[in-house]
Amino acid sequence: MKRHIGLLLFLLCIGITWAEGTNSDYRFTVQFSPARIRWNPHYAYTTTEAQIFTALYEGLATLHPATLRPIPAAAESWETNEEGTLYRFFLRDDLKWSNGETLDAHDFRESWLTLMNPEVEAEYASLLDMIVGAQSYRTGMGDAEDVGIEVIDSQTLEVRLERASPQFLSILCHYTFAPIHKDFREMKDWSAVRSVPVNGPYTISARTPEEILFDANPEYWDQESVGVSHLRLIFLDDPEDVMARYNRFEIDWIVSGMDTSLLSTQEALNVSPLFSTTYYYFSNVSGTWTDGRVRRALALLVPWEEIRGDRFIPGTSLVPPIPNYPLAEAGFPSITERKEEAMTLLSAAGYPEGKGLPSPVLRVPTDDIVAQAMKKAWDEELGLETIIESVDFANYYRSVREGGFDIATLTWTGDYADPHTFLGMWESTSSFNDARYENPAFDALLRTAATLPRQERLDKLKEAEEILLRTCQVMPVEHFPAVNIIDTRFVDGWFPNALDIHPFKNLSPKLGFDIPGVALRSMK
Repeated sequence: MKRHIGLLLFLLCIGITWAEGTNSDYRFTVQFSPARIRWNPHYAYTTTEAQIFTALYEGLATLHPATLRPIPAAAESWETNEEGTLYRFFLRDDLKWSNGETLDAHDFRESWLTLMNPEVEAEYASLLDMIVGAQSYRTGMGDAEDVGIEVIDSQTLEVRLERASPQFLSILCHYTFAPIHKDFREMKDWSAVRSVPVNGPYTISARTPEEILFDANPEYWDQESVGVSHLRLIFLDDPEDVMARYNRFEIDWIVSGMDTSLLSTQEALNVSPLFSTTYYYFSNVSGTWTDGRVRRALALLVPWEEIRGDRFIPGTSLVPPIPNYPLAEAGFPSITERKEEAMTLLSAAGYPEGKGLPSPVLRVPTDDIVAQAMKKAWDEELGLETIIESVDFANYYRSVREGGFDIATLTWTGDYADPHTFLGMWESTSSFNDARYENPAFDALLRTAATLPRQERLDKLKEAEEILLRTCQVMPVEHFPAVNIIDTRFVDGWFPNALDIHPFKNLSPKLGFDIPGVALRSMK
C-alpha cells in the first residue's frame, strides 16, 4: 500500500507543478557529490565530468544510450577502407557553435592536434596514437603536419591509421575528442569564463560551486530531439539531505552520495553491472618494483581471500567479466604454498627473506583497509616498515599523477565498451601510464590483437592482461555496480549500461498515465 500512495503523491506533485507554472519554468534536477569540474574537455577525466559533458560537447560519433555502440553525431555518416586503416567522416551541413558561428571539419582537426600537442600533456591524448604520426607528435618526436588527419573539404574529415583499430570509433565517442572553439583551444582553465561556445545539446546559463543551470542550445543540429529544455545540476554530499529532497520530488535523478535505505519509492532504485574495477598497482619509477618477481612475492603474502571476501562483487581480474572475453587469472597457488613461492622469488631477485628491500610507500585515500592489510603482511613476514600515506579524496588523483609513491589504488571505469580501455593505459607510451610500466611483450600483444578477428583479438587481449596479473603490476580487489536513483516509470531515454553514462539529450517525459484530476507536466 505504501508504494501505491507514493506513486499517487508523485503524480499529484507533477500536476501541481504543471498547474503553478509553464513547462519552460521547470528544470530537470540531477544530484552529484561535490566535484571539481575541469570545463576544458582536454583536461577532464572523472566520471562526473563525463556525465556532465554529455550536455555540452559532441564528437563525430556518440554512444547509443542502451547498447553503447557508436552512432552518428556531428558526423552524419562515415566510411572506411577494407583494411580498416582509413576513415572518412562526413559532417552534417548544419553544424554550429552555440554562439551561431559555423562549425566544420577544421575545428575537429585543430582540436585534435591541440590535444596531441606535447606541451598540453592531455590525459586522453594517447588514445589517438593509432593515427599516423600521432604518437610521434605527442611525444615531441614529430610534427603536426605529419599527423594523418586531413580536411578534404569543410564537411569531410579523413583520418589515416597506422594499423587497424577495432576500438577507434568507440574512442571517438569520448568527450575529449569533441571540437573546441578556436578562441579557447589554448586556454587550459575556463573556470573564470562565464560562457564558452559549445556544440552540444545544452549551454550553461548560470553556475556556482553548488549548482549549474543548463538551457537547451538553440543552435544544436538536433534540437528537436532534446526532450528536456532545462537542466539543474546540484552538488550535495549529505545523504540524508539528498534522500529527503528526492522523496519530496525536488530531485529527479540521484547520481551519487545516496542512502538507499531512506528511499521511499524502491522502484526508483537502479542497480546494474558497471565496466569498473578497483585495483592496487605498483609504481615502476623505483628500480626495485620494476622486477615482476618482487611485485609478485609481495602480492603473494597479502590475504586476498579476506580482503575480497567482504566485497559486493569481488574482483580477481582487471577487465570486468563481459560476454566472450575469457577471464584472466593471476595464477596464485593455494594459501599454504604462497609464502614458499614468495620467498623463492625474493631470493632469486636478490632479496632473501626480504632482506635489503626498501620499505614501500602506499598512497591511498583516507581509511584504506586494504593498505592496512598489506602493511601488516609485509611488516610481519618480511620485517619491513611499510609507510601508508593518506590523501583526501579531492586531491588524491592529482597526488598520484605527481608520483612519490610505490603502490597506489585506483577505481577505473572504462571510457569505451571494450577490454582495451583497461589494457591500453599500461602501454609504455600511454598518457595514462602514471606507473611508468614498460613491458615490450605486453605492448606487442596489444599491437597483434588489433590485427585479429574478433574472438582471436579478445583471446590475445586476455594474454596481455595476464602479464599484468601474474607479475602483480595490477592487483584487483572488486568490481562496482552502477547505482542510480531515477524513476524510469516517468522518464524515457535513461537506460542502464556498463559505462553508467546517460546522455541528457535522450531524457524525456514518459506520458500516458490517465488519472482523473491529475495533469502530467511536460519536461520540455
